[in-house]
Amino acid sequence: MTALAIMILFGATGEIGPIRCGASLNSIAKTLGPPWDIGRVSRRKRWPHLFSYGHVELCVCHCRTVTMVSVQARHDPVELPEPETNVLTAYSSQMTMRQITASLDKACCRWRTDPNSSPDRRELYTEPARVGFVFRSTGHAPEPLLEQAGLWINEHECAPLPHGLADDGLGT
Repeated sequence: MTALAIMILFGATGEIGPIRCGASLNSIAKTLGPPWDIGRVSRRKRWPHLFSYGHVELCVCHCRTVTMVSVQARHDPVELPEPETNVLTAYSSQMTMRQITASLDKACCRWRTDPNSSPDRRELYTEPARVGFVFRSTGHAPEPLLEQAGLWINEHECAPLPHGLADDGLGT
């Protein structure tokens, strides 16, 4: 598999293997192993908290629900979990806007550009998954390169954690 194929799958489905908004971090960890702890979103509160699998960042609520998935594609190479094997693999991340849009079209995934995009920062969103792709123009590349792709949910059902629950090791 290639990084481009993983990004197109993400754009079409909102998922990278078991990683998706609304999923339980504990269920993802059962498949991919423990995530890397990036840190708190706020200095004053433990939650929400950021974790990652390679360059796939997750924002997680205290109830362990994933509320945001963000692929930091500006790194080269970019480390992504392969959807079929769930192995973290390094890929070249030099994906152009033209490659992404052509591949989305080939996958029959609808997309639209953000009308507020600027010449040096272009955005597009897929439908119906609502994954946003951000591209930056640089002096090094002849066309905009993928910088980041992400998806978030605004609301989810957040039940309080039961008292006496065994420590899942993620309660940093």
